[in-house]
Formats: sequence, C-alpha cells, structure tokens
Amino acid sequence: MTARAVFDFSEHQARARRQTAVLVLLFLLITLAISLLTGVVAGFLFGGAAEHVGHQTAAVPGGLEGMVEQIDWNLALTVAVLVAGIILATAAIRALMLGGNGATVARAMGGTEVTRDTRNPAKRRLYNVVEEVAIAATLPMPRVFVIKHEKGINAFAAGLRPGTAAIGITHGALASLTRDELQGVVAHEFAHINNGDMRLNLRLMAMIFGLVALSVAGRMVMRSVFFTGRGRRDQRAVLVAMAVGLTLVVLGALGVFAGRLLQAAISRQREHLADATAVQFTRQPGPLANALKKIGALQRDEQLQNPHGEEIRHMLFAEAVARRSPGLLATHPPLIDRIRALDPAFNPKTDPVWRQPQREMIRESRRGLRKQSEGSSGLDIADA
Repeated sequence: MTARAVFDFSEHQARARRQTAVLVLLFLLITLAISLLTGVVAGFLFGGAAEHVGHQTAAVPGGLEGMVEQIDWNLALTVAVLVAGIILATAAIRALMLGGNGATVARAMGGTEVTRDTRNPAKRRLYNVVEEVAIAATLPMPRVFVIKHEKGINAFAAGLRPGTAAIGITHGALASLTRDELQGVVAHEFAHINNGDMRLNLRLMAMIFGLVALSVAGRMVMRSVFFTGRGRRDQRAVLVAMAVGLTLVVLGALGVFAGRLLQAAISRQREHLADATAVQFTRQPGPLANALKKIGALQRDEQLQNPHGEEIRHMLFAEAVARRSPGLLATHPPLIDRIRALDPAFNPKTDPVWRQPQREMIRESRRGLRKQSEGSSGLDIADA
C-alpha cells in the first residue's frame, strides 16, 4: 500500500487543529490564573492580614479558613483585572511593534528577492513553483527570497497577512531539492499563510512578552522599596510591598516558562497541520516526505548560520537549532515523526533518500538543474 493511499490529510488537519485549540486555551488559562493569584496575594497582604505583618507574633488566625477571611476580595478582583489588563495591553503594543511586511524579515535574514524576470534557472524554477502553489492555494502571490550562504535545507513564511507575506528559501534547498520536493516545501510555507500561523505566532510571542513585563514590574517594585523604604518607620508597608513585588516576579517567571512550553507545543502542532495542508495543495505526500528525508541526510548542515535564526526558529520549515533545544522547547516535531506521518512505511535504516550521501545528492540536483536550463541560460546554481 502506498503512502498516498494511507495518508489522510483531512484527518491530520482536524487532529492538529483540535490539539492547537486545547493548547491555546491552556495558554489563556495560565494568564488568567496568574492574574487571579496576583490579585489574591494583594488582597491578602493589603487586607486584614496586613495588620499582622511586621509583628514578632505575626500569625493569621484560624488556619486556611482564617487566611481566606483575611483576603479583601474586592481589592483582589480589582488587582486581578488590573494585572490582566497590563498583560494584554503590553501584548497588544508588542504585537504592533512586531507586525509588518514579511519582506522585512526576509531581508534581515540576508535574503535577495526573486522576480519574474530573473534569468537564473534555479531562481526561475523557484518563482514558477511559488506561482503554481499560489494558484492551487487560491492565495495572493507572495514576495520570494533566496537566503544565500545557507547550505542547509530550510524555508520560512513571514508577514501577518497573505497580502504582505514573503517566502524565503535557503540556497541549500535550491541545490538539494528536486522540483517536486521544492514544491512540497513551498506548499508547506503556503499552508502556514493559509492557516493563519503567522498571526497566531505573533499573538503568542506578544502574550509571553506581556508576562515578561509582569516580572519586570515586580522587580521595579522591589527596587523602589529597597531604595526608598530604608528610612520608613512603618516596616509593615515595606514588607507588604516587597511581598507583592516578589509575587509578581515569581508568577511572571513561571508564566513565561509555561508560556514558552505551550508556544513550542503549539508550534509543533502547526507544523503537523502545515504538512497535512501542503499535501492538500499538492496531492503528493511523497515529495514533501523526501525533502524531510534529505534534511535528515544533511543534518550537519541543517542549522542556519544567520544570527537571526534563533529569532525566527518557530517560522522555519525545519528546526534550525535542534542541538540546543530541549525536547519540550523544540519548535518542530522530530523529523522521523513528520516523515512517518507522510510515509508510514519509512525506515531510516533502509530508505535510499535518508541514506543518500550529501555530495551525491547535490550533484544529482545540479545535473537536473543544468538539464532544465539547457538552451535558456548559461547561469549555474552557484549564481542563485
């Protein structure tokens, strides 16, 4: 039975969307829980319990029930709403700062734009493939960039809206992939555009920044108390303010860590969804699986050399900093898992593409490019 007969892209899409929805809900619940916990701590410290702070016999009577009675719930709710508002407002401002044209990201990665009138056969092939997939996906034609001096096979889509999107392809992908494989990779990037993954990533990044701002606010409170509270006679106010600042720092830090774990988990699910959507566009799981297999065969050259690689790692076709990423913080599923979802019969010990030597692979791809360019141009892949 072939992989095409086995692979059901609609089932894979539905599963990835369900899991993404659950993870996004968890992300929002974490933000809500942090806001409520901060409010409860403030209500407790500034409520009746504040009368006990600073005394040698400080104690909250009545155990847990007594502690609950000491909470000023009106203040707790007010603080919780205020904290949530700060997180959301900071996230919104950050989203505006991060938003913009995908071409800006591509240029920051050292990309050179590919236009319709290019004479280079490799670039012309790439531009034609992007046009074909744009038609299949019924999406506007994005701007196309080649990331020079990158030997690994990788790609990314950037931009908040389809009308401002840009697709970047590494030089290594042009040198190593056949036309069908390149089409599969481009379709994967179009899938991110079609599924709104760029907007989702932006919002998650902004929410994490809002949680970071919460920790920063806590440190500012503690620093201000340290420098201005030394001469105060009312040590209770100083201790309460320090406790509130420490609460903001701790909860903010925990929120950021949990948020990054969830962001990575969401990113992994969106990669599975993009793979499935790419098959919907091309109707061919094999070429996309082969592109992933070639990445496995070229693992030494997989990592991006660009200094901005870490910033856009969640946008890339394949994990570019895998050796530095713990499993829970990895932005992409393991290559073998992605390949087996597309090709259930895949065996890395016997698969000819996975085991194909690097030099042979690139030599074969260049021969194909030269055959395509005969009679049209004397330019070689090296000019791409």
